[in-house]
Amino acid sequence: MPNRDANPTGGIPSTVDVDDPTDMPPPRTIKTVTGGVLMGIANLIPGVSGGTMILAMGLYTEFIDSVADLTAFRFRRRPILFLAKVGIGAIASILLLAGVILDLLFHYPIAMYALFIGMTLGGAPLLAKSLKPVRLDVIVATIAGFGLMIAVVMLKTGGGLPHNTGMDLVSGVVGSTTMVLPGISGSYMLLVMDQYDRVIGAVHDLKQALQTQDMDALKSALWIVIPVGIGAVAGIVALSNLLKYLLHRRPRVTVGLLLGVLLGSVVGLWPFGKIPSNDALEKRSTEELVQFAESSGISIEAGASAEAIVLEIRDQWADRAYDDMTPANILLAGVLIAAGFLLTFWLSSRGTELRTGN
Repeated sequence: MPNRDANPTGGIPSTVDVDDPTDMPPPRTIKTVTGGVLMGIANLIPGVSGGTMILAMGLYTEFIDSVADLTAFRFRRRPILFLAKVGIGAIASILLLAGVILDLLFHYPIAMYALFIGMTLGGAPLLAKSLKPVRLDVIVATIAGFGLMIAVVMLKTGGGLPHNTGMDLVSGVVGSTTMVLPGISGSYMLLVMDQYDRVIGAVHDLKQALQTQDMDALKSALWIVIPVGIGAVAGIVALSNLLKYLLHRRPRVTVGLLLGVLLGSVVGLWPFGKIPSNDALEKRSTEELVQFAESSGISIEAGASAEAIVLEIRDQWADRAYDDMTPANILLAGVLIAAGFLLTFWLSSRGTELRTGN
């Protein structure tokens, strides 16, 4: 069996050879499905990378190689079973947790975004460790990645991109390609593109429609989910092959760029002063909206409809007499940033290290 840990091209090592025709034993199956579950959860949370979760579980090379195997029409048993088990775990976690994550982001935005910041930064030590000793090309690549993310955040207008089928396809491509990159969050990129709540909301609506057998709601949700799914498949296939090539041919520069993107991505996740998107607000009951407005220092007329409350929240948000930067909120954010960092750092330390060669 080939020894991937001794790969001289600088790839990411894996403990299992994807060309082995034998099936995975039960412990390996459990680890693979768990990796898929973590990957799915990560891609529901802005700022958390599904690629980092797969890397932390020691499955990253097998994931990339398996996708490359299938796209080259080498239909071997192990890659198919491996991707099926990862996919089952990811899809199950997305279907079960999409609504929960959207609710938490609405009710506890400071706490959730602080946690996301910490979880994003928790992947940095693994990437940085793999770049020692540091060279000039790596420094340049890291700065370039950081600058790229700062530019993305600065260019964001919050509503400049349309919500239509074409953008759903693009969302699938962007969300999936960033999903397989260690340290880069597909959910965050959807947030930057102002598509996050539309995509996650459609997944949640699909789940509800299947439960209630509401055909109109099912059709509406599928009109979004299907293009996103098509884009996701195309994106994973394209970037997996490109990433495999780059990590083997220019590993240090590639990982340096990824580190810069990871560090720059947290700028757009700063937890204070964020307003919920239209999709998040419109999914709330009148009582929830009233409570949210009161807690945010926004005055609402008695008896106002949910639609009118949403308009008032958006109109008054910039001028609200409310300060998020209270000592309690700052302390809470600090604690959760640290907790998120330690969680992802611990997961990363349990997985296989990223190796970049000499």
